[in-house]
Amino acid sequence: MKSPEVSIIMPVYNAARYLDCSVGSVLAQTSPEWELICFNDASTDNSSAMLHAFASADARIRVIDSPVNVKQGGGRNRALKETRGQYVMFLDADDGLAPEAVATCLDTARRSNADMVLFDYFRFGGNLPAVPPDIVSPLGPDSATLSGDELRRCITLSPTPIWSAMYRRTLITGNDLYFPEQVFYEDNAVALAIQLSASVPVKVNRALYGYRTDNISVTRSLNNYRFFHRLQSAVTLKGHLTRLGLYDRWKTEIDHLILNQYLVHTVYGCIYRFDRLPYRRLHYVTSTVEDVVPGYRHNPPFRKRRFKDRIKLTLHMRFPRTIHAMWRLKRTLLGH
Repeated sequence: MKSPEVSIIMPVYNAARYLDCSVGSVLAQTSPEWELICFNDASTDNSSAMLHAFASADARIRVIDSPVNVKQGGGRNRALKETRGQYVMFLDADDGLAPEAVATCLDTARRSNADMVLFDYFRFGGNLPAVPPDIVSPLGPDSATLSGDELRRCITLSPTPIWSAMYRRTLITGNDLYFPEQVFYEDNAVALAIQLSASVPVKVNRALYGYRTDNISVTRSLNNYRFFHRLQSAVTLKGHLTRLGLYDRWKTEIDHLILNQYLVHTVYGCIYRFDRLPYRRLHYVTSTVEDVVPGYRHNPPFRKRRFKDRIKLTLHMRFPRTIHAMWRLKRTLLGH
């Protein structure tokens, strides 16, 4: 059998209720030049049986069964070692691809000799829609006109998810950019390093990935201390960027990205995602960010944030207990 051009990697853990949608979206691709590698991460529901049924019906689908749970990072790494395509795409088991996703990415890569093709995504609930209703373009529509360092700078300023691109496989394997294992937010630790490593990055203004919003994930759940795994992602990411010679080149932009994702969002997360304020974790957040970005208050883009945004962050960092108590009181009064 001819080797596929694109290997689609999908970790699966107790996602049986979504597999008709996710696997079905791959089977519906207008291009046949794909393989789907499903990593069954010790699921306890009907996922394994469903995946093997899909694989029996279509030889392009392969299933790897793990006896122990290694989380998404471990699943993606194991699947990467089994890929045969020169390009890879990532698909979460509860999401889906637009029918033209593989064809559009392959056509763009061939015409431009691109080693990475970035695209937009759409939010959905229930069944995968025929017409994307809620399109998200993290890089903005103008990014499709950019190339080289202009597009790379856009990526550093507006980070885009690991699954919003097709990558030449060697960008990952050749640069030793495998995912951290046994943690959450594993994609944050490598996505930017993979994307900035591309020699010929290209962006298309097409929403090719469907991101499900009617489920509960670690990134949206409350009172989940795995939320703080994101801090280790910042440390790992900077290590990769430094090792590959990318950090010094984009230091100002990368530092600002780290500050926005891992200081600002995490400080607010400490206060608004927990019924009981994790005060010690809040100190851990600020000290870790200070270690990763020494003297971060002098970062030019960080200093240029709007005055009200800077005041808001300062108040949350200085008076977290008071603000958290006010938030709890408001929720109680509103009956939440």
